[in-house]
Amino acid sequence: MPIRRSSRRGPVHGHPLRDALLELIDRDGTTTSTLAAKELGESTGSCSFHLRRLEVLGLIEPDPEATGRVKPWRRVPTTQASLNRELEDVAYASWLQQKSSDDQDFAFSEVVALTEGQLTELRARLHRVLHDFTRTIPIPKDTTPTAVIIRAFPIQE
Repeated sequence: MPIRRSSRRGPVHGHPLRDALLELIDRDGTTTSTLAAKELGESTGSCSFHLRRLEVLGLIEPDPEATGRVKPWRRVPTTQASLNRELEDVAYASWLQQKSSDDQDFAFSEVVALTEGQLTELRARLHRVLHDFTRTIPIPKDTTPTAVIIRAFPIQE
């Protein structure tokens, strides 16, 4: 199945070809500039340039198991937490590019002094609040999947 350029209003990683290259690597595990050029209908030079830019951004790396002159690229291994954070950031950036002035969002942060027990209680209360919104079955047709991201952690001094 060929990779198609994203139809989003603006690339997430600075250029639509970079998004297409990442999709190709995600699909196949690795790619080379030659394979990517053939798949995406681009020049080898252009694919090579953007693959190197993605390396500078820390998103891909040369496959260390490759031998010979062929230079396949792969995703940089990440922990699950950093992968989730990247997915959240990409999804939020994409939504910001497409949102209208009527779309609602909010973000806030506070630094509070909590004991370990209070942090545990905060987590439990927030789970209960979210549970109130997720237990409706069947899901009404007029709903939209909505990301709710809550992070509470001790600040290292």
